[in-house]
Amino acid sequence: MMIRLSLAAAAVAMMSIPALAQSGPAIAYTTSNLNMRTGPGTNYPVITTVPQGGGVTVFGCTSNFSWCDAAFGNAKGWVSGKYLSYGVQGNYYGRPIPSAGVYIGVPRYYNNYRIYRRPPAVVRPVQPIYPRRYYR
Repeated sequence: MMIRLSLAAAAVAMMSIPALAQSGPAIAYTTSNLNMRTGPGTNYPVITTVPQGGGVTVFGCTSNFSWCDAAFGNAKGWVSGKYLSYGVQGNYYGRPIPSAGVYIGVPRYYNNYRIYRRPPAVVRPVQPIYPRRYYR
């Protein structure tokens, strides 16, 4: 009887620690078209725009979850946390990252934010323009 009680208590304790349930980056979906920027703020340049419903991998967020360090496709940068919903099935599925982040174990950054470089612009060679008489 005592063994069953201790096993039940251990099971309840494991379920009450949701932060341990997740290991690795969080998966989230955007709730609208979302600019990915080189740093955590609107004053940083835009790298790309993540479409509504786009899946992103969240590596961590600022201390208040207002900005999250994320990856979308080949791009990595910062996105606004208030436009991200947690995308893994479970108790916190579909909840905004700012309200679920603590419970799912998203790491928080308190300073020394990583600033990403803007991808280089694609430069195409300029084709010379010749007068029509050369095209015979």
